Amino acid sequence: MYAKQDVTHAILRTAVEKIRARRFVSWEGMYAASDGEPGEDSCGVSLMHADELDVVVVITHYSASVEAAEPIEFGAYVRPADDGSGRAVTGSMHNHCGRALRAARGAGSFFEVQLLPHHHP
Repeated sequence: MYAKQDVTHAILRTAVEKIRARRFVSWEGMYAASDGEPGEDSCGVSLMHADELDVVVVITHYSASVEAAEPIEFGAYVRPADDGSGRAVTGSMHNHCGRALRAARGAGSFFEVQLLPHHHP
């Protein structure tokens, strides 16, 4: 069961690969990568699971629950992991797409992220 989520600020993407809920998704419909091509940059966070070629709802503004790939401190900048999983890792002032509104205890845990305008080197 998913927590109630505001989808007023969401878009639809066609998944080009299997997408799990609560992960950063790119404009191209795959997991986002902060160091990839412009189309691979995060457009938001998936609200639900989607199989390849299914439509997935992607939250684009305010906040969303995101799966962590590592422990993340409260207030830290976050970005998509380099492993292509769409999970969150600690970012920096110069490489981020959100900020942790709560700490993540470790890989596989979920935490709330304030979605911010993207900043990548």
